[in-house]
Amino acid sequence: MKNLKWPLITSAVSSIGIFTYLLIKQSLTILSVSDTFFIVSLFFLIIGLALWIMSSGFFDNFQRFMKMHFRFRKKNEPKEFIPFSEIGKAHQLYWLETGGILLIVAVVSLLFYFL
Repeated sequence: MKNLKWPLITSAVSSIGIFTYLLIKQSLTILSVSDTFFIVSLFFLIIGLALWIMSSGFFDNFQRFMKMHFRFRKKNEPKEFIPFSEIGKAHQLYWLETGGILLIVAVVSLLFYFL
């Protein structure tokens, strides 16, 4: 449960923000709630999926190729570099879990709309 603490807090804050936005806009319907939750969940899921793809090592060879061939480094800069697979490894689950929670809320509210 401790691993899910921050995604739940972020999802709760996002939910409060979504409901506040819809109340101010005066369009608090089940369909608008579902649409807004879906759009916000896409934000988190796209960032999480990008970090997941980067952490798989897919772009490491491309990064090494660009460093070797274009030498955009200073003279004192070492040849070693931080590969893309190390950048977002720690936080990818946070983004995916938060987006997943918000997506579940969007799907549940869409089911209530059709029932």
